[in-house]
Amino acid sequence: MSIAAWAIRKHLDYCSTFSFQCRTGILNLDDRIESLMTWWSRPVNCDISSRHSLQRLVRLAEERRTIDGDVFIMKLSDGRIQIIEGDRVQTPSSDLPASFDSARLVHGVDVSSEGRARRYVICDRGDSANRFTFRAAIPAEFIYQHGFFDRYDQVRGVSPLAAALNTFSDVYECAEYALAKAKVSQLFGLKFKRAGDQPLTPDDNAQTPYQFNFGQGPQLLDLDPGDDAEFIESNTPSTEFSAYCEKMIGASLKALDIPYSFYDESFTNYSGARQALLQYEQSAQCKRADVQQFLNQLTAWRVGLWIEDGELALPKGMMLGDVTWDWIPAGLPWIDPLKEVNADVTAIQAGLSSRQQVCRERGQDFFSIADQLAQEHAYMKEKGLISDPVEVPASGDERADEQTNDKANDQDN
Repeated sequence: MSIAAWAIRKHLDYCSTFSFQCRTGILNLDDRIESLMTWWSRPVNCDISSRHSLQRLVRLAEERRTIDGDVFIMKLSDGRIQIIEGDRVQTPSSDLPASFDSARLVHGVDVSSEGRARRYVICDRGDSANRFTFRAAIPAEFIYQHGFFDRYDQVRGVSPLAAALNTFSDVYECAEYALAKAKVSQLFGLKFKRAGDQPLTPDDNAQTPYQFNFGQGPQLLDLDPGDDAEFIESNTPSTEFSAYCEKMIGASLKALDIPYSFYDESFTNYSGARQALLQYEQSAQCKRADVQQFLNQLTAWRVGLWIEDGELALPKGMMLGDVTWDWIPAGLPWIDPLKEVNADVTAIQAGLSSRQQVCRERGQDFFSIADQLAQEHAYMKEKGLISDPVEVPASGDERADEQTNDKANDQDN
């Protein structure tokens, strides 16, 4: 269903794209960690199947969380990861080891008395849709569960699309019926009307049969006096049907907090679209925070492996917990660049915002921009395109004013 697929992709565009920045404040260390992260993000280095980069793995994990409710990321000993889709973590139909207590096994998760996950049961898909066979039991320390949770006692995630499945199905069925009705109305349905009050006899029907083949081109209707013919028409879809579909599509998109103006750009004006965008950004913050937590877990684990393997050397006295980083979500481009840039500049000058905050809202890093500007300035200076400003000597009057101001300052002191 194209509308549901579009809604999921739009959710991923806003909530699954991040860029990595190291924040230790030590330039060489930051560059080294960012270089290692770039190396690890390649498909052959981070994905056990060597098919997906880290960015695509994160997008796939968020997609499966949105559709299935949760997804599981397994950390392997060689530093790579494996995505385990949610349907493979469940209580198997057979071959469950005797070491498992069925009372503590909740949909494939072995939980403690406090509700903490201890092991995850990984199954293989069988021949039939409902048959899963036991594959392995993985300790929880090697698996990160990424899901949607609405209750404290919840063990497995629940997809937010569950609330919109019926509505999406209704829209799909209505669209199919409307299309079928429109196709029928396009066929030539011809209706004849006979004049007169006397009922027709079999002989009358046999005397004046009307037979036409519109597939042979234009036809001439030679009717008897008083008879009439007209084509059957249908106003499909009606305005009421179109309004109903808009309401149902809008209600379906609310399952992912997506405003209807994203689906139909002509639905509202600039102010309405901006207000809808701001409200959606608020709802997207908590979803991004979940993805950032997932990325932070992977980053801490991978940086620790680099330290153990000797790939990364920390300064003396510095521990893994002292290494800081940030996963910056992708920002939005300016809708009205001139107005929004002027507003950002005014907010910075008034002390109501900072350069870092403004750049972060656009998905950029202020420090990277500053480094690029310094590099450009040094390069242009080297090429003789710019020069440092020359200090102009003060004139006689200006020097006298400066001496007067100095004496006044001395007297005040």
